[in-house]
Amino acid sequence: MSSLLPGGRSRRLAAAGLVLAACPALAIIPAAAEAREAQVSLHIPVLRLADALAEISRRSGMQIVTSVPADLRTTRPVRGRFGLDEAIRQVTEGLPVTIRQVPGGYLVTPAQPRVAATLPLPGAGLPAAPEAHDDPIVVTGYRESLRQAVTVKRASRSILEVTRAEDIAAFPDHNAADALQRLPGIAISRDNGEGRQISLRGLGPLFTRTTLNGIEALATTASGMDNRGSASRQRRFDYSVFDAGLFSGVEVRKTWSADLDAGGIGGTVALHTLRPFDRPNDVTLLSVQGRTSGNGSAITPQVTAEVSRRNDSWGALFAVSYSRNEVTEYGYRNWDWVPVTFGEANIGPGISTEDRARLTGNGDPVYMSRGQTYSTWTNRFDRLNIVGSLEHEGDDGLHVTLDVIHARLSNHRGEYSLAAAGTNGLTTGTIDGTQVLNSVKIVGDTMVAADFSGIDMRTERKVTEDHTDFDQAVLSVQRPLGDSTRIEARAGYARSDFEEPVFDKVFLESTGQDFAYVATGAHPRNTYGFDIADAANWNLMRADVREDAIVNENASARIELVRRFGPHIELRVGGSYRFFGNDGYERRVTTDYRGDAGQAVTALIEPRSLARYVVADLDATFAALGQSRDLTSTSDLPGTAYRVRENGYAAFALAQFDFALGSVPVEAELGLQYLRMDTSSSGEASDDTTLVAVVQRSRHSAWLPSFQARMDLARDLRLRLAASRNLNQPDVADLRAAASVNSTPFGGTVETGNPALKPFAATALDLSLERYMGHDGYASLGLFYKRMESFITSETTVMAYGDTGLPLAFLYDGLDGSALYNVVRPLNGKGASILGAEAAVQRDLRFLPAPLDRLGVQANVTFASGHSDVIYDSTAIQLPLIDLSRWSGNATLYYTGRGWDARVAAAWRGTYRIDIGNNGNIGEWIKGGMTLDFAAHAKLSRTLQAMFEARNLTDAPITQYTDRVAKRLLARTRSGRVFSFGMRCTF
Repeated sequence: MSSLLPGGRSRRLAAAGLVLAACPALAIIPAAAEAREAQVSLHIPVLRLADALAEISRRSGMQIVTSVPADLRTTRPVRGRFGLDEAIRQVTEGLPVTIRQVPGGYLVTPAQPRVAATLPLPGAGLPAAPEAHDDPIVVTGYRESLRQAVTVKRASRSILEVTRAEDIAAFPDHNAADALQRLPGIAISRDNGEGRQISLRGLGPLFTRTTLNGIEALATTASGMDNRGSASRQRRFDYSVFDAGLFSGVEVRKTWSADLDAGGIGGTVALHTLRPFDRPNDVTLLSVQGRTSGNGSAITPQVTAEVSRRNDSWGALFAVSYSRNEVTEYGYRNWDWVPVTFGEANIGPGISTEDRARLTGNGDPVYMSRGQTYSTWTNRFDRLNIVGSLEHEGDDGLHVTLDVIHARLSNHRGEYSLAAAGTNGLTTGTIDGTQVLNSVKIVGDTMVAADFSGIDMRTERKVTEDHTDFDQAVLSVQRPLGDSTRIEARAGYARSDFEEPVFDKVFLESTGQDFAYVATGAHPRNTYGFDIADAANWNLMRADVREDAIVNENASARIELVRRFGPHIELRVGGSYRFFGNDGYERRVTTDYRGDAGQAVTALIEPRSLARYVVADLDATFAALGQSRDLTSTSDLPGTAYRVRENGYAAFALAQFDFALGSVPVEAELGLQYLRMDTSSSGEASDDTTLVAVVQRSRHSAWLPSFQARMDLARDLRLRLAASRNLNQPDVADLRAAASVNSTPFGGTVETGNPALKPFAATALDLSLERYMGHDGYASLGLFYKRMESFITSETTVMAYGDTGLPLAFLYDGLDGSALYNVVRPLNGKGASILGAEAAVQRDLRFLPAPLDRLGVQANVTFASGHSDVIYDSTAIQLPLIDLSRWSGNATLYYTGRGWDARVAAAWRGTYRIDIGNNGNIGEWIKGGMTLDFAAHAKLSRTLQAMFEARNLTDAPITQYTDRVAKRLLARTRSGRVFSFGMRCTF
């Protein structure tokens, strides 16, 4: 038996936040009688009865539970405006079914032999029905949200995962990525204590297409850590821009069909915001929540308000959410690892002969870490989301919606660090200054610990302020053209504007100090031979000023004609146009203040850290120095000011049909899409020491077929098959007609683009077996395989900066053209494949004795294996795909008592590669780990509910390392636990 409920946005009230003090919230929740009296507008062709009942449920807001056979179809089209009783009678007329009113809705079951019960005329009341063998359980809240999701999953033609508003509200999800992490096949990356981007079935965010209210979108923000990319121009959706509470539901489509826009080889995440017709009546709601901050003592707020008004044909909705979070992340960081060579005078007498030989270049090379840093990152970020929607449903079947969104994420970041990175520090592969190595521990080819004298130490104080403004408007229209034809059209525009106008640094230096470190393991640490908290030991060294900007634009127009040919065949034909644009730049100026050029205003580090040390008071120091923050285009780093434009044109046809294969009912679809993609890239490249403008264009086209089928092998056993061919555009930075330079005091990296790159092309095969357990849940097992052709990989070579042809003006002071740089460029490789399996179960444990019968469990696990060749100095090395975790999974244990509920959820992600690695280190990686979240709610009265939530209970560290064998530590940080408590009030 399945439960057919309103669409994904119908449960928004349960996603309300928490009211801490007096609750002025007013939530007008219609009674069941009022819902039955409401009129619903229907335009339903001849189709499966279960689908017709689901449509009535969605439009009326009333639950309909049914166990009718999957092949039972309505006898005639139903068109017009009806009361709920009459609407159900219209679609069941002449069918052997029994309709019974139950608490909270209706029950529709097969009729007893020789009895075909139908609803009486309106006003006559509902008849009693024979007792069913499996009585329905009508519930609301989190458990019901899971059942809604299972209903949608079961009815879908695609392999689909769904999360609903109650599921989002049941956990302390800060943003949409957090809400997605419990779905099978989903793994998230974290930053600032929140989810930021997602990977799907082992493929990273580049291969995950995200749509917002039906059109593709791209929102971009930055990380406060250089190790995690800082501000970068990538085709990776940052879910942290959006509050989870304003989404009525999220669907994750794991298979592709020809009537969808191409892209998203890994899958498509469809985000849906609130609409006025999601509920049958008006809604007014206000909620407030308070939570502690990770590694801090502040209490930060979250406020959500919603007003929705509707009548029989028109509706309007306005919703707003504001939240503030404060997070401190701190730990140990090595800038990188590099083969090191010491001068003879830089090695003390305590070093063994064997180690001395290796360290002076007369033996196997030894890798030394750079910088050996204590680091702390703070962030106060404010998230504002505004959603508006107008909706119209006419008696003639016309359905029009206008959805608008404004989102703003503002970050106010601070960074503090204490590093062996002064003039004579430990930042280069050549040690020939005042540094003297007194003792060392070498394991294999890694210098894991050392003791030095004559080291110039450095502290860094950085302040950045950035914001992302995201705006979108989407107009959708559906209109019937007779009883068997309808037209659907949609057009929309989205813009994401990231600006980082403040990126200021001041460095202090302390020269000639004793310093020792242990740079690897679970507990890296430093020891200092001087008072790092005494301002007298520090002098002004340098100041940096930087600005970044990234703009993404998406525009889309689509028209589709749907025609039903008899009861078993439906044809969809249409076309679409898509535009994507990306612009941006990075500007930077460095000023050297060594000697008597100026004095810094100093202070002790205040946030949580591994040590207390002196840093610059940045604003006071800038004011004292007269340091300018204003940058112009003359300060652009070469290769960062470029533009990418894409225009996509598609035409498609898709046939959906159902038939019987012997005694097995089959529903299938077969489609074909023609796609043409025109790309242009413009920027600046270097010709010796002169920057010249470059514009390059390319065109690619393809025929993309798709096939999907589902077969009911038994009443509750469903087999799904899918095959498709899909394209995925290269990352933005890979397409640039430019070269970018990342300079450091010890060298750097040059990354060049390749506008002639071919898209990723993939052939995908999917097989899924699903077993449904009535009200109690489901279990599934799936296999997937993707073969990607022209897979884009990277080639890395080491060369002198002067050989790159880039201007010497962008080198740091003290470096010349002989400084060694890593030069990275993308190219189309020979291909890659990914093979995997996933298993999932959701089960209410009603078979257990009371009170354990109120327990339930959700669990899933995904295995994925995929590799590609990465070129290191002309040698191909096979590595796991970027962002691929071999194993990932989630588990939730929930309990729903009388008036209270609780749940605990664990999310696990295995180790995954994030980059290619530098200086002979094979790959950069994030170590696997687990997070644990908890939520509990207690109903104190009919309108008042208490809530307690906790995030990241294990305070799981984020560990980043380089080289797949040596596993040399790059960073190990923690962001802390987050707790919230309060009250929710609803009237």
